[in-house]
Amino acid sequence: MLNNINKEIISFKETEIMEVANFGRNHAFVTGEKVYPAWFGEGDTPTDKIIYDKAVDALVKGKTFYTFQNGIPNLRLEISKYMNEIFKINTKPDNHSVVTGGMMGLRLVCDLILSDNDEVVIVGPVWPNIKSSVLLKKGVIKEVSLTLGKSGWNIDFQLLLKSISSSTKMVFINSPGNPTGWVITKEQQNQLLNHIRQTGSWLISDEVYHQIIFNDTVAPSFLQISLPNDRLIVINSASKSFNMTGWRIGWLTHPVELGEHIAKLVQITTSGVPEFLQNGLLSALHNYKVITNELKLNLIKSRDLMFARLKTWSRVECSVPEAAFYAFFKVKGMDNSLEFAKKLIVETKVGVAPGIAFGESGEGHLRICFAANEDFINAIMDRLEPVLNSKS
Repeated sequence: MLNNINKEIISFKETEIMEVANFGRNHAFVTGEKVYPAWFGEGDTPTDKIIYDKAVDALVKGKTFYTFQNGIPNLRLEISKYMNEIFKINTKPDNHSVVTGGMMGLRLVCDLILSDNDEVVIVGPVWPNIKSSVLLKKGVIKEVSLTLGKSGWNIDFQLLLKSISSSTKMVFINSPGNPTGWVITKEQQNQLLNHIRQTGSWLISDEVYHQIIFNDTVAPSFLQISLPNDRLIVINSASKSFNMTGWRIGWLTHPVELGEHIAKLVQITTSGVPEFLQNGLLSALHNYKVITNELKLNLIKSRDLMFARLKTWSRVECSVPEAAFYAFFKVKGMDNSLEFAKKLIVETKVGVAPGIAFGESGEGHLRICFAANEDFINAIMDRLEPVLNSKS
């Protein structure tokens, strides 16, 4: 049976994050022991009532039919107002398309741009689904790796520029970054965009963590320095900033002329985001200041609580992230993060993401999501300490 389906799909394996999560869930089922899940990138706070009330109201009013492929007009207008306000830019509703989550947005962008053997330059370590989306289009990945130093995660920026040539079809930047929390500087953004204008490459900027930055109000966006004819697409999502991971709704910001082509791709994939869900995002954008302010205050508390201990552990090398909500740290003496993560589940009942999931440059590291309440963080740190603060 399987010899008659797409060989690309057969060759793909589940991500190492899912492998660890499934291992942990099965361990909990078989043993009856509680496993503390810190493997996925989501908080433990449910979506705010101010958001879901609007979605429920839309359901009650019968907003359950097919709708605009690019998103309902009032939501696209609100996205434009939101983006213009926080980034001090000047977009129009036609610059935005609503999609079924940031992940689907990325897949649509790859469908829109990539063909067989197209070169894609990616900054890693990076969320694994990004690479999978490129490989499904039979693209060729060239990775430039961040390195962990005393001042945090850094990039050899000249190496990045040298890696991008006229044969590069697409450049992918995730800033603020998952898993590292790395944030590209405004100066680097300017240099990169100018370079890409020369090579003719597309720049895809994943900015879903733009609100989750701790030393500024918002992370720098390429939209702040772009021109209308730049080959730039920015991916955003309601998942991280508004505690809406399960809603699967996000948006693309793009040159106006791409809108009709994105609509075609939406039509043949999801047919559009349900209108009642779009009403939920509409409320989130109306009330973003209250929602994101509380979110960031809670994340700072949980981050500082985790790193106050993590920095002192003998086997750990880390830096405190300035953005996103992950601790991504090196473990001395660990050369197989996948097996080590499984071992942690058995020995400590804590589930973390293995660094190898984020590419070869991530091996030797672990990722823990700290978007959690104080009790949860104390519990997992108490359990991890005997292993990560030992001499062996």
